[in-house]
Amino acid sequence: MLPLWEGWDEYAHFAFLQHWNDHGALPRATDRISREIDESMRLAPLARELRWIGPPYLIHDDWWSLPSAERDARMRKLDSLPPSLAHQPAVEINGRPFVFYEAQQPPLYYWLAAPALRLAAGWPLRERVFLIRLIGVLFTSLAIPFTFLAARNIFGASRAGLYSATCCAALLAVAPGFLINGARAANDSLAVGIAAILLWLLTREKTHWLTMGTMLGAAILAKASLLVLLPILMLLRIRRHWKQTLQAVVLALAIGAWWYARNVINGVPLTGWQESVPLRTLTRSAFQLIRTDRWMNGVQAITKSFTWFGAWSFLTLRTWMYLVLEAFAFGGMLLGLVRRRRDTRPTDLRVPFVFTLSFALAIAGGAAAYNAVHGIPGIPGWYLWPAGGAMAILIIAGLGRFSIVFAAMLALTDLFGVAARMMPYYAGLAQWNHGSVSQFRDSAARLHVPGWLAVAWVIATVAIPLLLLQGRAKVRM
Repeated sequence: MLPLWEGWDEYAHFAFLQHWNDHGALPRATDRISREIDESMRLAPLARELRWIGPPYLIHDDWWSLPSAERDARMRKLDSLPPSLAHQPAVEINGRPFVFYEAQQPPLYYWLAAPALRLAAGWPLRERVFLIRLIGVLFTSLAIPFTFLAARNIFGASRAGLYSATCCAALLAVAPGFLINGARAANDSLAVGIAAILLWLLTREKTHWLTMGTMLGAAILAKASLLVLLPILMLLRIRRHWKQTLQAVVLALAIGAWWYARNVINGVPLTGWQESVPLRTLTRSAFQLIRTDRWMNGVQAITKSFTWFGAWSFLTLRTWMYLVLEAFAFGGMLLGLVRRRRDTRPTDLRVPFVFTLSFALAIAGGAAAYNAVHGIPGIPGWYLWPAGGAMAILIIAGLGRFSIVFAAMLALTDLFGVAARMMPYYAGLAQWNHGSVSQFRDSAARLHVPGWLAVAWVIATVAIPLLLLQGRAKVRM
């Protein structure tokens, strides 16, 4: 249902994959994207956030204002682009080369996804992009079973404990922001999956340092933001298992530190992040936000883009919808920290709490850095999804029997967001943020979404809270 290149930064991540397959080397920010990607972006409707590029690249609003015959011709040309263009650099646009900025990313995701793209080298471009998206969904969905396993360790193996663990997995499965984040070509999907595995390992009584170190090494080679997992491990394990913890950290650094050293050697920030600033500047920016009410705008932007953002067109829901969902989520997490459940030991929530708090502090630091560089007091909230499983555990611990209500609210948000915001806008039937549910059927037809797929999506979304309701009848919480 997401049009080509509608995923956040998707074209640049896909360019990384093509560069690796072509050159067998990590790209630099000055390298050009492929001519195939460039040509496709000239032909296809682009996300609203890419309006800064300008003509001849058209966002959805402008693309759908073209005559029908011209739109059809563009799509035919898009589908007939020769795959050989993937091996040619893009030409200059308005006197400047079209480069891709996601060369700053660690390589593990691209190493894992590139072989599939190589095998599909002869496919049409859109089919290759959707293949990589499916791989991203696979990586992201690892969080669902591993959140269940982590929650089972916390809530216990009783019938009530297993039901609570199932609720935790269900919240992830039905959360719209979770899948919007994962259903694109990007390394965030692998980061979410690996973080969930580490959450599970940290909830176990014993985990061999080789296993922990290997997963940590994979984490910091998947996404630089997962460096926060190193202090999380230290906080949770070094007091009781200091020797094994240090061994795991050393192994993780042996696996992944070379990439960060490469950044320093190449004269870029340690993490590769373009908005990295010195600690003094970061601190000054943070105090500036705290002294004013601008931090509230940052929190609002983070929570919205975490809960539901209509991909790179930055579509949004109605404000009251965000407020209701956030009230349930924050209220559930707070209750989870103060409430002692009969099937939970008092210290059991320490792992998800430290996990959630650490990622929240990292996001706050990122917002302060972004404010220092751009004057914008916020940062995309989808970077919080590696902590999604930990949040779900805290929410379920607090909401208890009301967890079904929250799951149903998430399902309805997903249905409304896609049917009334994303699809009508992508289909050119509504202006930005002005669609309605009644336009979903026509939108799906105009975008050539198979009817069976739309029906299956609706059934699967509704089924999750209904299955929880059925299970709830058999368990006293």
